Amino acid sequence: MSRFDLDSRDWLDTPERKRDYNRRHFAAAAASYDRATVAMSLGRDRAWKRLLIDSLPDHPAPRCLDLACGTGDICDLLARRYPQGEIVGLDLTPEMLDLARQRPHAGNISFIEGDMAATGFEDASFDLITGSYALRNAPRLDQALTEIRRLLKPGGSACFLDFARAESALGRRLQYLLLRSWCGLWGRILSGSWQVHGYIAESLARYPEPDRLQTMLDEAGLQPVSRQSLFGGMMNLLRLQKPSE
Repeated sequence: MSRFDLDSRDWLDTPERKRDYNRRHFAAAAASYDRATVAMSLGRDRAWKRLLIDSLPDHPAPRCLDLACGTGDICDLLARRYPQGEIVGLDLTPEMLDLARQRPHAGNISFIEGDMAATGFEDASFDLITGSYALRNAPRLDQALTEIRRLLKPGGSACFLDFARAESALGRRLQYLLLRSWCGLWGRILSGSWQVHGYIAESLARYPEPDRLQTMLDEAGLQPVSRQSLFGGMMNLLRLQKPSE
């Protein structure tokens, strides 16, 4: 694969360009993605994802959807937690899905290429929806949240792991510089380009602040159940619920 040299600062100005950038960026990152997430998190990524799974409600046989499933690690954890359930992993990037399908996994997992804001699934067709580093990558977060509510059954739950924006302007600036350099370094080491994973800083800088995110959740009809701060406030585990009807 040729060296990835698209600067994310030039590609996140419209939903269409962000969608195109995401597809190309994650295609370039796919081969080393799992190693990168472990390295960038100082080895904490897997523990955070297990915490996400542990935070989900008990259910004998849920239908689960993992958004931006990448190489399928959350799907594997869901299949272990819910061996009688049905697990669907959805991702925009064919290269990620190729890797997901190649790894050994339970027979109750399937993978589908698609956009998290327009999945094509029927209304109220999932009991649980998950995502790790998913919402921040949505080209239109408002549409993605509306789609999540549409897909959840009444009373259904969703849980998302992602970076959290610092509260102060100084904190956000320091956070940006840290992520741009630290994640970009691992992109350079593992994928040959500072632009791979340096994107994290740019996408987080454009992610809504907590008050705005809460407004968007309210507008989408999703109720926050809990928020858990991780890694000194750098990460956030957000659990949501669709109201029972």
